[in-house]
Amino acid sequence: MPRATLSITLPDEMWLAPVTRENPDATFRVLSALPAEDGAGVGLVEAQDIPPEAMESVVASSDALRDADVLPAEDGVLVQFETRTPTLLAATRSAKLPLDFPFEVRDGVARWTLTATHERLSRLGDELDARGVDYRLERVDTDASGEGHPLTDRQRDVLEAAADAGYYDEPRACSLTDVADDVGLAKSTVSGILHRAERALVHSHLDG
Repeated sequence: MPRATLSITLPDEMWLAPVTRENPDATFRVLSALPAEDGAGVGLVEAQDIPPEAMESVVASSDALRDADVLPAEDGVLVQFETRTPTLLAATRSAKLPLDFPFEVRDGVARWTLTATHERLSRLGDELDARGVDYRLERVDTDASGEGHPLTDRQRDVLEAAADAGYYDEPRACSLTDVADDVGLAKSTVSGILHRAERALVHSHLDG
């Protein structure tokens, strides 16, 4: 079964995004998180190399948090939180793909390692794309059966449509707007999908 490594850029509306960017030398580890029945998300985060009073200020001023407690820990603080914007949890839940915990967040970027079928990884990529979440598929380790591919189904479909339309010809035979019209998506969405697909192929080739 493929094992994928993804770097997820946290959306600005998530409470961890600003505090990790403002403290790039601090280490944040999401120990657990799960969606609540009312659409919220609950979880536990460990933060190191950041003063407790700084974390207390963050949780007190964040509009994204519905409730939070900052607790002392041996090497830092623990934050037990309830968020109004569980964007990433919603994506993994829709993809029916459980997260592996803990995972680390640094400077606004979460690093996930997932073990799942290609179909579920592809579905997760589609869910992240649909929510406008920027991510980078850094690596896919293929199992002995040969399963695994650096592109999600959606990325492959859009990339193939662009190639068929002549987007990668020299000179270019169509515009990004033409490709977007062909696949029925917004131009900005197609641009993001193609960029991530191209980046995934380059890194897959170099890693291979």
